[in-house]
Amino acid sequence: MTNLRYHTRGLDDLYIPIPFLFVTSRMRDEIAAERQLIIDLAQSATKVRQLELLSRYDPCVSADAFNSVLHLFEVDRQD
Repeated sequence: MTNLRYHTRGLDDLYIPIPFLFVTSRMRDEIAAERQLIIDLAQSATKVRQLELLSRYDPCVSADAFNSVLHLFEVDRQD
């Protein structure tokens, strides 16, 4: 697998999301694309476990929180 930026390989050969406090919209999209690659390349025996592991961390929630903080401080963002 190519070098991943947002996931690390665990001891059980599943990919673990790297947690970020804040996620920009661009990061959210990149994380989603990386997750799709992980799922597409996962063997059928581990695909269900991999999906369960990835579902524990939703990058959309972090992206929404980041955008809310920016809005709170009236910071204009251009992605």
